[in-house]
Amino acid sequence: MPETPVAGSSRPRRFRAPIRRQGPNPYVDVPPAVSRAFAAHARAGRIHFVGTLEGAPVRGSLVPVGRGRHRLFVNGGMRSAAGVSVGDTVVFAIRAVPPGAVPLPADLAGALRRARGARAAFDARSPSYRRQLLRYIDDARTPETRRRRVERTVRHVLGKPAPAKIRGEHLARRALWTCPRCGNAFVNRNQYHSCGRLDPSVPFAGKPGRIRELFERFRGMVEACGPVTLVPYRDRIGFMVRVRFAGAVPKARWLDIGFWLPRRIESPRFRRIETLYPDVHIHLLRVTEPDQLDPEVAGWLREAYAVGCQEHLRSSPRG
Repeated sequence: MPETPVAGSSRPRRFRAPIRRQGPNPYVDVPPAVSRAFAAHARAGRIHFVGTLEGAPVRGSLVPVGRGRHRLFVNGGMRSAAGVSVGDTVVFAIRAVPPGAVPLPADLAGALRRARGARAAFDARSPSYRRQLLRYIDDARTPETRRRRVERTVRHVLGKPAPAKIRGEHLARRALWTCPRCGNAFVNRNQYHSCGRLDPSVPFAGKPGRIRELFERFRGMVEACGPVTLVPYRDRIGFMVRVRFAGAVPKARWLDIGFWLPRRIESPRFRRIETLYPDVHIHLLRVTEPDQLDPEVAGWLREAYAVGCQEHLRSSPRG
């Protein structure tokens, strides 16, 4: 969707690249010359952009991958709008925008303008929050899905609950599907996952003992909320009831923890918050000392545990 030009944007850059795949995520490698040209617009290595993919409007972030290089993830909405697939060599024409700028597509801008108080409510969110809501809209695979997501976003910023069907109340009643290969259970049939059963000690290999101690403290807080299933991966451990709702990533000097909440908490304690849907907010916290796992974190985990039980689907999410 067309959008208003943003003051302070860079000159557009055009490049060709093949769409590759990393796990479930298609991407292109950004030419080093483009990364260098956009360097002045970087914040923490990330560079926000707007432009086109094969002529179709796109926006997103160039993600740093080391040594000044960047990667551009090509979501389903981008591929659908441009009519391209993994394996295709495609043409991007993009320009970097200032870190705090969040240009709006015409359809969302119009919807916000028509709903009383919606534009002000949207603009009151942090730039990262607004940008992630746009990512949710842009990931729509069809025009009709996009229209519904624009409508849901407007309702969300106004604090209005989504209809029961959109919230997915039926998911809370659905029987879990069990993978015949690994025995892990999921809400969605044939859900993408790492098929295997790893020992929970694997992610701690080569890590100091105090990192394992931090994890065990975190694990105790999670398990105090109720019965959970431990889901180990090679580099992390997840916690699940009906769905995964929390996890921990052991590092050499700290423990990164995260949990899913139906509302977004703008606390300085979080190193990052990822809004995947209007009512799906992944809160990420870096822990270096045991006393950082305090009653406030315990309260957030209790709320996240309810998400793991899918209780949030049975009631109206908070805006």
